[in-house]
Amino acid sequence: MTPNARPGVYADENVNRRLTDALRARGVDVLTAGEAGTLGQTDASQLAFAAAAGRVLLSFDRRDFRRTHAAFLQSGRRHAGIVLLPQSRSVARSAVRAAMLLDWLAMQPAETATTLVNWNDVQRRLHAGLRLPGYTDHEVRVALGELDA
Repeated sequence: MTPNARPGVYADENVNRRLTDALRARGVDVLTAGEAGTLGQTDASQLAFAAAAGRVLLSFDRRDFRRTHAAFLQSGRRHAGIVLLPQSRSVARSAVRAAMLLDWLAMQPAETATTLVNWNDVQRRLHAGLRLPGYTDHEVRVALGELDA
């Protein structure tokens, strides 16, 4: 997957700079909450900002954004997607996982754009044999936690 095909990302305030730097090094267009001046805003406001900017929201806040996503859709609004990552001590692992989720999201039909995806969605598919273009077997194994980064 070419970096240009990836959607732009809005990283909420829980995503640290080391991860956003690692994503940028992988060619991901990242705008952080700090850069956008949205620190301290509610999850609903964070999602509304990402939607208005046409960016996928990236967060570790899996529980709260599931509820926020549902409420957003129930109000008739659309967004570019939400990518939820599990916490990991390895920035390299998180960066590969986030890039894979973004690439997988970019491959989905346009009518599924307003969706929420988490690492388990892609992890199951990788275990079943899915291979995303542009990733080495080593990167896949790092993402799956089979190898250290």
